[in-house]
Amino acid sequence: MDLAYIPSPSHGVLYLGPVPLRGYAFCIIIGVFVAVWYGNRRWVARGGRSGTVADIAVWAVPFGLVGGRLYHVITDYQLYFGEGRDWVDAFKIWEGGLGIWGAIALGAVGA
Repeated sequence: MDLAYIPSPSHGVLYLGPVPLRGYAFCIIIGVFVAVWYGNRRWVARGGRSGTVADIAVWAVPFGLVGGRLYHVITDYQLYFGEGRDWVDAFKIWEGGLGIWGAIALGAVGA
């Protein structure tokens, strides 16, 4: 018996013209903006210069995305380098696959 649950949406894609915006990506984008905004508020409250958090995020976020993808490809290499697979698929990030530990590790390097 389910006491409470949040039902999954019937579809996970919104289209902005020809560009599909997936729910997962939308949540990541919102999370990045909220984290930068809130992090900047906390940084300034502790005497830091405004904009420093955004300056760091400009480097950390792309590095994190690359690190997350690399981690996924390395840990699930059989999906891209196994028999009958095309290694070019490892670059198709729109087909999914990010590993949080890779994103944290390379994002920290970018920061």
